[in-house]
Amino acid sequence: MEIFALEWLDLIFVALGGLVAQVLTTVHILYTKDEVRSAIAWVAVVWLTSFFGVLVYALFGISRIRRRAVAVRQRRGLAPREGPLADPEGQHLDEITPDAPHRWLAHDRLAGRVAGTELTSGNTITPYEGGRAAYEAMAAAINKAEHTAALTTYIFQADQAGRKIISALVRAKERGVDVKVLVDAVGNMYGLKPVSSLLRRHGIDVVTFNPARLSWRLAFFNLRTHRKLLIIDGTHGFAGGMNIRKHHLEGPEGKKQVRDTHFGLRGPIVTQMTEAFADDWLYSSKRQLDQALWLPKVTPIKGGVAARSVPDGPDEPQQKTAMIIESALASARERVQIITPYFLPEQALLAALKQAALRGVVIDILLPLKSNLPMFSMAAMAGAKQLIEAGCQVFLSPPPFDHSKLMIVDNDWALFGSSNWDARSLKLNFEFNIECYDQQFAAQMSEWMQARYAAASPVSLDDLKKRRSSHRVLGRIMWLASPYL
Repeated sequence: MEIFALEWLDLIFVALGGLVAQVLTTVHILYTKDEVRSAIAWVAVVWLTSFFGVLVYALFGISRIRRRAVAVRQRRGLAPREGPLADPEGQHLDEITPDAPHRWLAHDRLAGRVAGTELTSGNTITPYEGGRAAYEAMAAAINKAEHTAALTTYIFQADQAGRKIISALVRAKERGVDVKVLVDAVGNMYGLKPVSSLLRRHGIDVVTFNPARLSWRLAFFNLRTHRKLLIIDGTHGFAGGMNIRKHHLEGPEGKKQVRDTHFGLRGPIVTQMTEAFADDWLYSSKRQLDQALWLPKVTPIKGGVAARSVPDGPDEPQQKTAMIIESALASARERVQIITPYFLPEQALLAALKQAALRGVVIDILLPLKSNLPMFSMAAMAGAKQLIEAGCQVFLSPPPFDHSKLMIVDNDWALFGSSNWDARSLKLNFEFNIECYDQQFAAQMSEWMQARYAAASPVSLDDLKKRRSSHRVLGRIMWLASPYL
């Protein structure tokens, strides 16, 4: 009888312990989650699956990456990103462009507070269409490096595209240039040979971002760096959405395999690129860059573009890129042009697009006809109906797969970088984008995009109805999972 009583007492203590854990976890969820849907989902998991739910939340629901990022910024002597949003130090749009419309002055104020970076003037931006042009320009810049070369990317393969960059980095290292490479742990595994091993054999300082280990770090292995930055001597940079792999080069018959765009930059915006790399480098290597060497003073170029960097990631208290896009859509008066390979926007962005269209703004959205991830295309088409009904125009571009990421508003404002229009980019990935306030640059990119629209096919409501039943069903199922893709 005593043994039986003890067993019952053990069960009662276990049950009470589980109940206390569930209550404490629920309190933590209520205090830390900003989104109602996220909070409800986690509370449901915790109470429906008991100990398992508590364990899952402890592993995946707590933003440890944000806590670690705060420590990294403190080591660099920088203020934490938490707390009330405030204007960054530096100039505003009305000082650079006194005749800018009031709506863009207001947007500049919001973007500065959200991004936490000042608006820089005196920048030049050179677009490169296709991998061959971009890689040749990047290799040429590395070959001219005198002091430092920093590269961070998602995918970096040691193929015919990657070897050109690798060779340039090795030559720079042999000349005495301080070369540092940060490659995502998942992207590093694309291809048969990890590029990190090859770079280390050549003596290059290389670190992988968020590698999988059987430790507490496994809890955020799903959080990847999607940034693509190359910075030479702190004065010349490259940014955009292009990985380093042969898929961006022409095929054997001279045909493009993947269409993409990258950008070369000079001016003070490059300093912001270096600061983002310095944060990532300290986060991943626990080593700080020498600011005197890596962050030289950059002189603005007369008559250049006004631009601001938007570094974004799960360590940030705000969804920076999404909020800035929503503000730009609210500022639109005539036309919005969007090109993205993956289009699964959450409700706030969908609402902003529909509102702009209902105000009479022309909304043109260009998506690939054939994606490298077919399920994404199905889900995108499942969500397109409500946009088309509101007056947005959706176009499908013919092959090759278009990996470009660009947004133009009224030929006044442009956004380019690494972010896609999906929850993974806007919530989970570490991304880097650049917004530009310049009519000449915006008009140049709008004209470039117009050629893509001319070759694309518009999507009507009838087209959506004619899709295969299996595609429509799978698309709706994938659409339900879109916040997690």
